[in-house]
Amino acid sequence: MKRRSALLLLIAAAPALAQTAYRWVDDKGRVQYSDQPPPAAVPQYDQRNISANQSGSLQQSFATRQAAGKYPVTLYVSKDCGKACEDGRAFLKKRTIPFSEQRIESAEDVATYKARIGAEPFVPTLLVGREKETGFAAPAWDNLLDKAGYPAARR
Repeated sequence: MKRRSALLLLIAAAPALAQTAYRWVDDKGRVQYSDQPPPAAVPQYDQRNISANQSGSLQQSFATRQAAGKYPVTLYVSKDCGKACEDGRAFLKKRTIPFSEQRIESAEDVATYKARIGAEPFVPTLLVGREKETGFAAPAWDNLLDKAGYPAARR
C-alpha cells in the first residue's frame, strides 16, 4: 500500500515528467505497484510508461471525468490530414479534453470507421459519445463538447 501511495504521489507531484510504473501480483496474491521493477523472482509483470498527458488525467475536474465517462471523445485522423488535424488536436488539448486518437491508415481502419460513424471517412472527425462533427470548426466542436457536459476552455 505504501508503494502504491508513493507512486501516485510521485505521479501527481511531477506530471510533466515521464514515469515508469510496474504492476505485479506477489506470492500471496496481492497486487503490487511500484516505480521500481519487481523482485527477480516475479516471473510476470506489467510495465507502463506514464506520460505527462496520462498522469495529468489524474487531475481532471469532476465535470470532465463525468462527461468522459458518459461521452468519450475520439479524434479520427490520417497521415495526410495536415493542418486541420493538428488544429483539432491542439483545440482538444487546450480545452483539456481527454481523448483517444484513431488513425485511418488501412482498409480495416476504413471499415471500422464506416461501421462506427456510418459514412465514408473524412478527417478530422470528432466523435463525442455517439455525436459526430466532421472537419475542424472550433465553434461546432465547442458546441458538441458543451452539450456533452465538458467544461468550457480555461481562459
